[in-house]
Amino acid sequence: MGAKKAALWSDARDLVRAYGIAPSGVVYRNLDVDALYQFSVQRGQAIVMTNGALLQDSTPNVGRAAKSSFYVNDPALRFEGKGKAWSLEDLMAWGSPAEGRFDNLPIGADVYDRLKARVIAQLSSCGDVFVNDGWSGRTDASRLAVRVITEEAPAALFSKNIFLRATEDELVGFPKGWTILHAPSVHADPADGTNGGTFIITHLGEQTTIIGGTRYFGQIKKAIFAVQNFRLPLKGILTMHAGSSEGKTGASAIHAGLSGTGKTTLSNTGNPVADDQIVLEIDRTDDRCISNMEGGQYAKTDQLRADKEPETWYAIGYGTVSENVWVNEKGEPDYDNTSITANGRVGYPLEFVDTGKPSGCAKAPGNITFLTADGFGVLPPVSLLTVEGGMFHFAAGFTSKMPGTEKGVVEPKPTFSAFFGKPFMPLKPAWYMDLLAKLVSLHGTRIWLVNTGWLGPNVPGRGRVDILASKAIINAVRDDRISLDDANFWYDPVFKLRVPKEVPGVDAHLLDPRNFWSDPEAYAAASNQLAEIFQQNMGKLPHMPPEVLAAGPSPVARAR
Repeated sequence: MGAKKAALWSDARDLVRAYGIAPSGVVYRNLDVDALYQFSVQRGQAIVMTNGALLQDSTPNVGRAAKSSFYVNDPALRFEGKGKAWSLEDLMAWGSPAEGRFDNLPIGADVYDRLKARVIAQLSSCGDVFVNDGWSGRTDASRLAVRVITEEAPAALFSKNIFLRATEDELVGFPKGWTILHAPSVHADPADGTNGGTFIITHLGEQTTIIGGTRYFGQIKKAIFAVQNFRLPLKGILTMHAGSSEGKTGASAIHAGLSGTGKTTLSNTGNPVADDQIVLEIDRTDDRCISNMEGGQYAKTDQLRADKEPETWYAIGYGTVSENVWVNEKGEPDYDNTSITANGRVGYPLEFVDTGKPSGCAKAPGNITFLTADGFGVLPPVSLLTVEGGMFHFAAGFTSKMPGTEKGVVEPKPTFSAFFGKPFMPLKPAWYMDLLAKLVSLHGTRIWLVNTGWLGPNVPGRGRVDILASKAIINAVRDDRISLDDANFWYDPVFKLRVPKEVPGVDAHLLDPRNFWSDPEAYAAASNQLAEIFQQNMGKLPHMPPEVLAAGPSPVARAR
């Protein structure tokens, strides 16, 4: 064993003692894939599928615990941004359960301290502990050291895959940046007020997140994403719940959307740069304006097909960690079987995607696509927005919640999530909207709305927009192959959209949602209904500029 490796192994117990953990077993730091597989299987925490991927069962928590994520509300904390110091009250878009808003909930320091003590006690008594050190962010301005300390080997492998891996040289003297203390076997008590036994609590002052009551991998990933979405906009850097791709000509685009809208698959179209969490250093004019925050992908497997999503299909193998995928007695996965959940997932390093861009960076985007899954069947598969319309849809974040992504969602349900990721965007809206406006102004970026959901009335057997059609749309938008001549567009007066009549590689019949309604009156009624829902939602958002509100959908009376 080399001197560096010996140093890494010998200091692991002392490393966790610095967090108050008195380990009762061995502390394994940054184990390789082989060892994490072995520990996972030997401890009964996972099995190996026939395709080589490691599979864990996280039931009953097969999605994010949307009502159990909190920030410690410490009025003494101050954060620098725009040349001044801000309190949490100045910065945070606090949720309010009384008003049905569960994003970014405040919680007392006493609850955090109590649950943290229980997490530390569990990590001290559970036997062997696994530590993974990695990075979030690829540039000097965005880089954050992330340390995950967990009682579970599969979680360590997931962290190894999803964060940027640290080199041996970096691991020696690895800085104390952000810490996740991960103890799924610890559950909150009713008196803790965490809306159940699951808890994800972030203390921005301590730079620590504690997670308990859930093995679902997504909580680790999104905890750090939320932290980056807090700290980076204060530095004038836009973060988005979005992916990015680059075409053969070098043109780049951003693809923003919530889970279930096809974000990962469509970001993998062309040469993927990122699939879920991106950084935009707006003032940069080089090829690192866009950068991928992560080192891996966390893709849904529902209805996964090799012919339609080859990038994900062929990335699944030895070294991939997966969860809640149905397998038969031989360990063969069936991605069509959603009896466990429609939110089966796989996590793998980006290098498993052969077409991926190794640098994880790209130049400023010429186009942004806002992805939505419209359950009303009235939004076109692609449409061009005005600048104000783009700001409206960024603030609205409309889609349909997809089954399995959150607990309790069993069928598509229209929903709004500001910035296509409100649960992970803790700052008040102006911080994100002002930065998007600056991006568009400085780089001339165009904004498109792309519906990957349904077309036609809500009847049994109705299909979604075919993913191959959506891929063709993304390619055409990114590579500027859609004619912008007025003659190539018709105007939708309800949604205030310019809808292209022709898109290279896409059947023109698909582009007009009216073609999927046999009853024009029913189409008009459904359009007006959705427009009214948009207006009701936007009325709940404070301080929206009037020109942005005016650019959003509004019902149109039908002539009789």
